[in-house]
Amino acid sequence: MVAGEVYEDSHPEIERKRAEAKRLFVAYNRTDYEDVERRRELMEQLFASVGEDVFIEPNFRCEMGRNITIGSHAYINFDCVMLDNAPITIGDYVWIAPMVGLFATNHALDFEERKAGACQAKPIVIEDGVWLGGHVTVLGGVTIGRGSVIGAGSVVTKDIPAGVVAVGNPARVIRPITEADRTGFLERIAARDAARNE
Repeated sequence: MVAGEVYEDSHPEIERKRAEAKRLFVAYNRTDYEDVERRRELMEQLFASVGEDVFIEPNFRCEMGRNITIGSHAYINFDCVMLDNAPITIGDYVWIAPMVGLFATNHALDFEERKAGACQAKPIVIEDGVWLGGHVTVLGGVTIGRGSVIGAGSVVTKDIPAGVVAVGNPARVIRPITEADRTGFLERIAARDAARNE
């Protein structure tokens, strides 16, 4: 399954691992915002690895959990779903808006095979600094390059390069992110902090 070969979706071992993941993400979703230690403990049990300063809003759901790697300083907003029958890799400083779906898994196109439980999964890679807008869907086999922004409602079916804005269904690159996109925010914050220290 993880290697990308066709697998039986209803295999008892897969069902067992799904049940384990469900227990963990349901427990996570019931935690209080301030229960940082318990949240961290559950994330470490659920995911393959998780970096520092990761915040996940409820109701988070996933398929296996153990095939998900999350870097540091990531924020995953409400109602995210990750079907991780293949590895899903999320970099540092990734922002995921509400109702995003990362779907590494695909059922067979042929009805008879699909009815028998045939599935195939391909990895998803979300590189550092990516922002996925609300209701974005990312399909298996996709890599989204460092710092790119995917517009709300987009369906990403193919790789997106670094440093661009992509939108639509299927998502297409509409332009690069350039110096013209800078708002002066960092300079204003630096000036504010300097004034406070005078």
